[in-house]
Amino acid sequence: RPAKRKKDASIESLRAIPWIFAWTQTRFHLPVWLGMSEAFKKVAESGKFDVLQEMYKHWPFFQVTLDMVEMVLAKADARVTKMYDQQLVGEDLQEFGEYLRGLLQETVAFLLQLTSQKRLLETTGSAESSLKEKLDMRAPYVTPLNVIQVECLKKLREIENGVAEAPSAMSDCIESIPWARELLELNELASSGIEDTLIISMKGIAAGMQNTG
Repeated sequence: RPAKRKKDASIESLRAIPWIFAWTQTRFHLPVWLGMSEAFKKVAESGKFDVLQEMYKHWPFFQVTLDMVEMVLAKADARVTKMYDQQLVGEDLQEFGEYLRGLLQETVAFLLQLTSQKRLLETTGSAESSLKEKLDMRAPYVTPLNVIQVECLKKLREIENGVAEAPSAMSDCIESIPWARELLELNELASSGIEDTLIISMKGIAAGMQNTG
């Protein structure tokens, strides 16, 4: 199935799966929680936040829904998301990124208040605590992949825009081979190497998140 509904480059034509997949790769998971903090805030301002707390305690459907959101929020990392913004997003959108990260923190705060926890996945002796241990174990391996992914995206953009030449680590070894030298001069061989690394980083992050879209 194609990633876009139409043959254009606009983001509006993206299908749901690649849209969610992209937010998962950046560790932001925006489609999962966007709008929740505003909803929680309105309920709190109306003085009925305790009703939500009672719903969470006694209504299994509501509890499972919020537990699923909590699980995804536990996988989010605003520091990683900020790195993507700083390295790949224009200055005109930096403030908007800060605003969205602020909403993420608000959502986490409201969810903790609603579930009577001090931190996400705090419940001990349960599947949630086991998941937290797994996430803590994966984090040191997933975050370096995010760094590699950002660097690959930066380099590919520079090559596509003609700002920088593709790295040619093999050029010294095969300088005497005419056809190999010609390939390197076309930048295609080195570019494909960066693309391969990018794809590997995507697979690694997806495996670490376990929520790929």
